[in-house]
Amino acid sequence: MRKEVLVTVRGTQTNDLGERETIELVTKANYYQKNSSYYIVYNESEISGMAGTTTSLKAEPSRVTLNRMGTAEVKQVFEEGIHHESNYVTPYGAMWVRVLPWKVEVDLTEVGGSINLEYELEMCREKIGYNELSITVQEV
Repeated sequence: MRKEVLVTVRGTQTNDLGERETIELVTKANYYQKNSSYYIVYNESEISGMAGTTTSLKAEPSRVTLNRMGTAEVKQVFEEGIHHESNYVTPYGAMWVRVLPWKVEVDLTEVGGSINLEYELEMCREKIGYNELSITVQEV
C-alpha cells in the first residue's frame, strides 16, 4: 500500500505562563505501510517556518519517530514516559532538544487515521513548554 493522502498537522504549545499558540498545516503527503509501521512523508512550507525540509513520521503501535531532513534536521522519538534527546540543526545553528512524552496514541489503518502526542519540550536544557501534536491522515 502506497498512496497520496491529505495530512493535517496541528501543533499547540503552552508556555509556563499558560499562553497557548497553535499552528496548523494541511498538505498532501505520501502514506504507506511497511511491516507493522505506517509512514507519512511530506514537505514543510513557509507556514511551519521550515520550507525546504522534508518531514517523515514512522508510526508504530506505541512509538512515533519524527525525522526532518533539509534546511532543518532533527530526529525525535516519542515513547510514553521515556526521555529522548536529539540535536536540532537549523540554518541559524544547532541546539540540544529533549522530549518527554506522556501521551502517544497511534490510530492508523490503510485508509488513514490519527496520531496524537502530548509532551514536554526542553531546548538547551531549559523547559520551553507543553506541546500537543495532532496529525490526521485522510484519503484524497
